[in-house]
Amino acid sequence: MEKIMIKNVCFGDYIPKVCVPIVGRNREEILGQAQLIRTESDILAKKFSGDEAINLSVIEFRADFYDEVTSCISLKKMIKEIRDIFPEKLLLFTYRSEEEGGELRHDRAEGMIADIQENAINSGNIDMVDIELMSGNYNVARLAARAHEKGVATVISYHNFDETPHDGRLERYLWTMEQLGGDILKIAVKPKNEIDVERMIDLTERAAKGKMIQNNVTKPIAIISMDELGRRTRTMGRKTGSCLTFSYVGDGSAPGQIELLDMYKELGAKLI
Repeated sequence: MEKIMIKNVCFGDYIPKVCVPIVGRNREEILGQAQLIRTESDILAKKFSGDEAINLSVIEFRADFYDEVTSCISLKKMIKEIRDIFPEKLLLFTYRSEEEGGELRHDRAEGMIADIQENAINSGNIDMVDIELMSGNYNVARLAARAHEKGVATVISYHNFDETPHDGRLERYLWTMEQLGGDILKIAVKPKNEIDVERMIDLTERAAKGKMIQNNVTKPIAIISMDELGRRTRTMGRKTGSCLTFSYVGDGSAPGQIELLDMYKELGAKLI
């Protein structure tokens, strides 16, 4: 597995980077949650100052919750205001589709996802963009190329809230993500039993070590088994090689996420 640098943050070094999402619907909610995250992360940074490996590295703007996401002007302004609150953090822009667990919308946003992502990329204020693999190979490759032109890293992702597909299928997804321009390759799936969780732990380790059954990948990977059943996969990156884990302050954005203080404590235990 390669190590990649996005600004001053290294991915692929067997130290999982913590990401916290912002999920507000309007400017007031978004900035209120951003300030809450800022305050909590600053407190925890002092509390855990003796361990540089435990740190909030990435802020994710979940734009599928934002009511004005279809307005290019409003969206860019919102991104800039979030950036001003977190100047030293990486800012990940995500519009999660309804098919992959995104916020249910009743406007034209679902048909504008590519345009929304391009507006974010062109804002000059994001460091990473999430692109769903299932949006189609051409769309993924085109948007990834556009992001790279603007110096924005790509997280190509696949989410399944119904099941954990078989290993061969997930290996193909990882390989395709890399071929289409993914800098970080992300999979999040729902387990039905402990066997599914163990399969994802094994897949993560094999992918990180270049020991996949099919074509190997070289880019950093982030693999999550969701819900309480898969909770431990969120804190095992030191062992498995999963480079990114998602926590929350206030409101979470996915089942099984761990509150930031608890995440810091558990990562600390894993690093001993």
